[in-house]
Amino acid sequence: MRTPRRTTGVCAIGLLDTVLRAGVRVPDDLSVVGYDDSRFTSLPGIDLTSVRQDIPKMARLAVKAVDERLERPTRKPKDVALRPKLVVRGTTSPPRAAQG
Repeated sequence: MRTPRRTTGVCAIGLLDTVLRAGVRVPDDLSVVGYDDSRFTSLPGIDLTSVRQDIPKMARLAVKAVDERLERPTRKPKDVALRPKLVVRGTTSPPRAAQG
């Protein structure tokens, strides 16, 4: 069985590389946020702000939903929402005051 790839962190790191090579200052000129908080996002030199999700909890809830559906197929499905966590690191800063 293959492990699913997390790609948004890789995309954000690719973006970081591209904008830094173009002379854009992160986070002074541009804030960058990834969405998977994989292990390498916290490495020195990357330090990517990222959104973290509780993947094990998501999996448990999904299995539970499938079990419930198999037991009672006519029961209406439930909506479930989990709160993600923003892990702030070095690629974001507060917005600057609007210039007008």
